[in-house]
Amino acid sequence: MTLFDDKTIRRANRKQQFDDNFTRAMQKAFMEELKGFLKRKSRRLLPFEEVKDKLEIWFAEDLGIQNVPIDSIVGSEGRYRAFTRSFLPLQEDLRDRWKKIDQVRESRQDLPPVELYKVSNAYFVKDGHHRISVARVKGNKYIEARVYEYQCDVPLDKETDLEKLVIQENYHRFLKETSLNKNRPGYNLQMTRLGGYSILMEHIQTHKYYLEKKEKKDVTFPDAAASWFDRIYSPLAEIIRNNRIMKQFPHRTETDFYIWVFKYRRKLRKDVPDNDNPDDDNPADAVEAYAKKYDSIFRKIIGASRRFFGLVKY
Repeated sequence: MTLFDDKTIRRANRKQQFDDNFTRAMQKAFMEELKGFLKRKSRRLLPFEEVKDKLEIWFAEDLGIQNVPIDSIVGSEGRYRAFTRSFLPLQEDLRDRWKKIDQVRESRQDLPPVELYKVSNAYFVKDGHHRISVARVKGNKYIEARVYEYQCDVPLDKETDLEKLVIQENYHRFLKETSLNKNRPGYNLQMTRLGGYSILMEHIQTHKYYLEKKEKKDVTFPDAAASWFDRIYSPLAEIIRNNRIMKQFPHRTETDFYIWVFKYRRKLRKDVPDNDNPDDDNPADAVEAYAKKYDSIFRKIIGASRRFFGLVKY
């Protein structure tokens, strides 16, 4: 006579399986955190309230039920410390709820849609963290969700983390001051490094000064920004686009190179002491010189190594 029948044993095995599934998920979470630490890249979810405050987004529109790519979910309204960026569980007190969701999915019962906030191309969890976590562990690419969209003037995507969010905050404030998103819609002035937008603001302020001096009248900052964009930024950006330099640095943007080329032009001026007129130099020459400087195999290897070890974030 057996102490337990087959049905009892199978039930116990299934219960242990769900427990083991959660344990393995937590082990993967530890490895993800360790990998992020070694590469100096945070693997934590973004706090939605911080995103709202930094980007000044306030009003949401109900988009209804949609199938959302799980890897586009980058943050949480309230539980951003409980899961990794891949929605692996980080806390032991998630075990019971996580196992129940796993069990419901295993029995093929229907689960209600999760609720998400959408900001640009990124999503944040309002409700359904455990459902997303289990679905991700099970290998699902999409999840059914009710989506509420916030309008935002800067791009967010699945690569956005806390450091990039700070850059986007500066981009938002730059657009707010210059109104370029309204006066020159459709153009992307995205940057990948902190401090760049303050340099652009200095360029616009300088352009404003010379514009007022030439026209002998006051010029608003948004009007000066539009003039700077048309007369200074766009011609140089077109030269950068037509040069091979962008292919060498796919993780950078035109606006990054705009600033770096301006800095490099200053260096060229210092290297040519007989040139009394700084306006005589050709920006195309500066772009070409910059491209040649960073075209060597040695520099490419160094750059790839820096990106691999997380010394270059974007």
